[in-house]
Amino acid sequence: MFRFEMIAVGKELLIGRTLNTNAQWVGRRLAGIGTMIHELTTVDDQLGEIASALRGSLDRRPDFVVVCGGLGPTHDDMTLRGVADGLGLRLKTSRIALLMIREHYSGRGLKGIEMTGSRRKMALFPEGATPVRNPKGTAPGARITRGTTVIFCLPGVPLEMREMFAESVEPAVRESVGRVHRSSATIRLEGIFESTLAPILAREVGRHPRAYVKSHPRGVREGVSRIELDIAVTGPSKENTEREVREVASAILRAAAAEGGTVKSARGRAIRGV
Repeated sequence: MFRFEMIAVGKELLIGRTLNTNAQWVGRRLAGIGTMIHELTTVDDQLGEIASALRGSLDRRPDFVVVCGGLGPTHDDMTLRGVADGLGLRLKTSRIALLMIREHYSGRGLKGIEMTGSRRKMALFPEGATPVRNPKGTAPGARITRGTTVIFCLPGVPLEMREMFAESVEPAVRESVGRVHRSSATIRLEGIFESTLAPILAREVGRHPRAYVKSHPRGVREGVSRIELDIAVTGPSKENTEREVREVASAILRAAAAEGGTVKSARGRAIRGV
């Protein structure tokens, strides 16, 4: 079974200074491919924490690990050193990464800029790592293979991370996942409590193991309960996944109606005809 993990690095994520929008974006991107983030770990800017998180991830033998954040020039940007420690590798200056950094500055009209220690730091890579082009920023990413796992290290700046993920990570993930289709539907219900809906959902998930069914309570207004319900099925056949979403949605709606619930709105291609 395909497995994708993500390690987010940064104290700012842990103290609430910064919202982890990178994980949300990657999760949505992967859902469109037909997979998901199976495990997400957030760690401090500490060598031991980064190394330990990577070793823990590798113990689970995922297909891909994306380590996000901590590739810049400052003292607390230590992801590549932490990854090297986790893999038992030395750090070496990558001539290709150094060239990428020089080209970035040249492209901004700074051809004669001094390559200080802080700037050269961004080219220190775990031995054997392949630099990954950063089309929007200075620090290159890195790709490392350990056994059957591919490790990508990407910057934490959202614009840079998204461009690099789309250009370098996503094609590799798509190739590994293969051809799959994801059908989904979102339904808004009123007049039924989540506790009443719970056994209905459990029954349908039992009947359809491939289905993802998740209820999101939206509060009670004027005594009326409101729930948003997500249904999704992933599989190799578009027709089969769409049919299964319709079957699950129809069964849930019939049972919810019997308990006094009403449908306020529904969206998703697979919901038509329900």
